[in-house]
Amino acid sequence: MVEPARQTPASSRGLAHAGEVAHWTVVLLAWLWLGEQGALRGGPWASGVLAVALWWAARLLSRGRAWAQQASAWAMGMSGLMTACSLWLADLLALHGAAQEALLVVALCWGLWTGAIETRSRVSTFQLGPIAWHPVMAAALVGGVWSLPSGMLRLWAASGLLVACAAALYARDRAMAEPSVVCRGPQAALHHLLPSCAMGLMMGSLWLGNAWCAALPWTTQDRLWSHLALMAVLPAGVACLLRLGDRARLPAVPLVYVCLGFLAVGTALPWGDSAAQGWLAMLLPSLAWSVHCCRQRLPKALSARTSPSRVRAMALLLGPGMLVWVGVASAVQGPWAIQAALGALGFLAALQLALWAWRAHAPRLRWSPSSH
Repeated sequence: MVEPARQTPASSRGLAHAGEVAHWTVVLLAWLWLGEQGALRGGPWASGVLAVALWWAARLLSRGRAWAQQASAWAMGMSGLMTACSLWLADLLALHGAAQEALLVVALCWGLWTGAIETRSRVSTFQLGPIAWHPVMAAALVGGVWSLPSGMLRLWAASGLLVACAAALYARDRAMAEPSVVCRGPQAALHHLLPSCAMGLMMGSLWLGNAWCAALPWTTQDRLWSHLALMAVLPAGVACLLRLGDRARLPAVPLVYVCLGFLAVGTALPWGDSAAQGWLAMLLPSLAWSVHCCRQRLPKALSARTSPSRVRAMALLLGPGMLVWVGVASAVQGPWAIQAALGALGFLAALQLALWAWRAHAPRLRWSPSSH
């Protein structure tokens, strides 16, 4: 989460929009490219999700750091260019038996660059304008890359898209004269982490063939487009619904209750073989993510400060750590692994709601009138 948008000159507004599209594109492309390459070249350990988990961990560890905020636009542009070139290096080293090592290097570089991008973001996508079209365009660009035949053509398209993103972000940083606002991710609480971790587990386990996808007659391409839609298009649609009428945003407290409620109910559903159960198990956690994206900051009553190191530890454990566990367990347990991981996040969401309800009623219980 970042600060609300400030008034910017008209000349910089277009670059701000382009930078936000580039930001979403870098994130979505990382989920898909690293996940696919991990499934193809990542080896049997952790079912190939190790590269995605490393990218996710590097992204979390670098987000909000002072060096990321203070880096020059030139340094950020070179980071993006190096990430784009590392895709070719990984492809070259794969021919010499170092595919796994090269893929992990790519994931590390990509994760550090992504975390720095998020640190330097000045606005939230859902506060940049009346319609949050940026993730939709990013999903279309990334999906277009995967509509190409696998091989050199797709590699050219993916690396070229990263170069374009690096150029857009470089131009945006050069045009912004005022200091950037530090990303407040490390100051988040548990209820901020749960929806993003659930969505991350869904995206990271895409190439494992998730449980809900096994219940639906979908091809790999269908699953890919559905995950892009749930992560990028659905939040944009939810944002439009929340701004209907007078466009007044709903208060933060009801939204976070709804968000955790979606996550708790969706992950507690019995996952059977019916298509309806598969749809609901996939849709409800995604709705939790969408509401999380559109929310405002919580008041201090619900957003108790937690130390950045503790928040990072929780994020690493519930995000990339859980994804690695899913990869290891799925080799033996199959779809049960992702069900159990999402179920654990849903249990924590239900526990958080129960804790808030108890705190709200505790003063009444202590001051209840005595009988005469």
